[in-house]
Amino acid sequence: MKTAHKRLLALALVTFLVCALFYGCNKEPELPTEPETEFEYPTEDPWLTTEEETEEETEEETEPPSTTKKPTTTTKKPSTSTTTTKPTTTTPQFTTMDDYTGPGVSTTKPPTTTVPTTVKVTGVKFTGATSYTLAAGANHSLASNYTVSPANATNKKVAFFSTNSNVASVTSAGVVTAKSGGTCDIIVKTEDGDFEDRVTVTVAAVLVNSITIRGGGTVKVGGSLQLSADVGPSNATNKNVDWELNQGPEVATISSSGVFRAYAEGSVIVTAKARDGSGVSDARTIIISP
Repeated sequence: MKTAHKRLLALALVTFLVCALFYGCNKEPELPTEPETEFEYPTEDPWLTTEEETEEETEEETEPPSTTKKPTTTTKKPSTSTTTTKPTTTTPQFTTMDDYTGPGVSTTKPPTTTVPTTVKVTGVKFTGATSYTLAAGANHSLASNYTVSPANATNKKVAFFSTNSNVASVTSAGVVTAKSGGTCDIIVKTEDGDFEDRVTVTVAAVLVNSITIRGGGTVKVGGSLQLSADVGPSNATNKNVDWELNQGPEVATISSSGVFRAYAEGSVIVTAKARDGSGVSDARTIIISP
């Protein structure tokens, strides 16, 4: 009886060991536990169309936010419809810098500055006659007898000049004064560009109308006298005179300046004639004493 009991106990022990060994070999090893993290589901459904996204955004804006967001367990499959939605093409609107009124840009436009345009002179010309004849002492104005081109030239200032101020002079205002017989040119010249034009002025000769011999009377042989001639009028063009004697050089001589020299006793007539062709003259008798 004891022997049977021992066998039964040994059989139970063997069975237990076999079961323990079998259970240990087939048991899966325990994996280390991972920290629990809350899975965040994407806020946008990749399968939503543009219109559905708009509707869903509108609903999210109108509904109050939920304190606890539970993930959606249903999966929305893409539509199998053959209709495709084409993206809306919007033509870009370009804005010029003058029209841009964004932040930091002043809407007040700077004042427009007008740069003055300079019109250059291209010429000057006397109008009317090209020559004038004036009596000595007469005046003539050329102030309005010239034009500067073009008419809208910026600088139309001019100056006047005379080529012979003894015949005729001219003022800065263009007034010509005839002085003595002769001819000269009056020139008008522009300040801008130095353009010029000219007219001829002829001053008519003022003829001599009187001559008076001064000095002389009596002189001894071998002596000399200084004679002179007063010529009128005072503005006579040519006041020069020619001296003449009615005796030969053996009696007396006279120079162009009126110096009379006596060489022999006698009476000599001295004549002073106008050189301008007027025919005016004067005569005086000189007595030569021993």
